[in-house]
Amino acid sequence: MAERADAGPLYLAVDAGNSKTVALVVDGTGTVLGRGRGGRGDIYGASSIEVAETAVFGAVAAALDEAGATVADIRSAAFRLAGVDYPEDATFWDERIAARLPGMGGWSVKNDGFASLRLIDGTGVGLSITVGTGPAVAARSADGREQCSGWYVFDDLGGQGLGNSALKAACREWMGMGPATRLTPVLCEYYSVADAGELRHVFTRRFGALPGTELWKASRLVLELAGEGDAVAQRIVHDQATAFVGYAEWCARSVGADFAAGDLPVLLNGSVATSEHPAMRDAILVELARVAPGARVTVADDSPLHGVVLDALAEGGVAVTAELVARLRQEHPEDFLAT
Repeated sequence: MAERADAGPLYLAVDAGNSKTVALVVDGTGTVLGRGRGGRGDIYGASSIEVAETAVFGAVAAALDEAGATVADIRSAAFRLAGVDYPEDATFWDERIAARLPGMGGWSVKNDGFASLRLIDGTGVGLSITVGTGPAVAARSADGREQCSGWYVFDDLGGQGLGNSALKAACREWMGMGPATRLTPVLCEYYSVADAGELRHVFTRRFGALPGTELWKASRLVLELAGEGDAVAQRIVHDQATAFVGYAEWCARSVGADFAAGDLPVLLNGSVATSEHPAMRDAILVELARVAPGARVTVADDSPLHGVVLDALAEGGVAVTAELVARLRQEHPEDFLAT
């Protein structure tokens, strides 16, 4: 952890999703001075609003403590939070931030779908498709119009959706209602059960069931089997890719952009899209080439958290340069960002 060299202004970045909340305190060069982690910071996904608040403000407190900083040292803060889906959600967090972090400089609150946008070229203009535990799609036009997928997602997407779909596919085969798939024996071995019936039982029984978060871990198995040619796994991935691109097209259209013509650059990010198993990434790229042949598409080299840091710095008056982005890339150990 870098030592604080002077008493210059600091910047706070918070990225809250459905698996974890992470917070960073950085100086004006992007050097990380403090890190904090918390649980699920989505006010819709957490077990209660209070749990989400604890996740977010607990991570902030840990980052400030590690940095040896106070709230008053923060010139600018960017909060990119899953569950900021409607205007009243942003108002909720604005009120909580004002009450819990008095004396802090300016801050912004947006859906976590906007976290990656500044990674494209530093301007914050573009469209991001983030495939993590859940889905996050967001677009921002050059004139400042914004749209995110939020609650307007009607498909079970991301790592959570991959796990849920895999369990269904295995059970349907076991029941004689669906095609054979390698997902069945692989899942049964992974969760140490005899068959798909028992697999369903351990996740749904009233007493002693495994939490749904354990099923999310199956997402990498789905990606791996899809890459190896399992038709059922490939269909699960293909259906998600089609849905993601559909929501991206809607977000682009909502901000006045011609998606097909490439009015907005597109970035893919998130643990599933950037996985070592490329099935989801490849499927989305194929669908983007079909639907938006004019779009310039890149795959992120940095986590969404890096984008939130850039937002905090830019909103605090720091110029976003290629050198700054490169510095941030070296500042985050893998274990800190792991789910």
